[in-house]
Amino acid sequence: MSCLCSKHASRRSFLFVAAMTVGVPAALANLANGDPRLEKLFLMFIAPCCWRENLLVHSSPTADELRADIRKKVDSGLTDDQIKASFLSKYSTRILAMPEGVKGQWLNWTPWLLSAGGLAALSGIVWRSVHREKPVVAHANLPELPEEEW
Repeated sequence: MSCLCSKHASRRSFLFVAAMTVGVPAALANLANGDPRLEKLFLMFIAPCCWRENLLVHSSPTADELRADIRKKVDSGLTDDQIKASFLSKYSTRILAMPEGVKGQWLNWTPWLLSAGGLAALSGIVWRSVHREKPVVAHANLPELPEEEW
């Protein structure tokens, strides 16, 4: 019979999070067998079956084939640039996880520019609300009326 009290549930949650924190990076490193060069190359390319995840984290037969192809090219003595050029000639620039040149620069700088613009707009709104002129009420021009008529 299992205990469903919150004390044990929180302990199970903690153990699950701890296992995932230790286990996931170890599982990802196993794809490259701890080789930093393979990790770098797997991170460099996107899986062409869905075009969403890099080869270090994606699991599909196509990604397995590309990882095997990269391993074969590394073992045959090709440089990273030669491997990259062969993938670019076969799949075009879409295979790259991070585009080169101007497109890559836009991907790097756009979040920073949008954050700075949002912060500037927010600070402008706050500044205007703090330094807004108080409305002037002219009491001298009001007619004298009894309290019940107001």
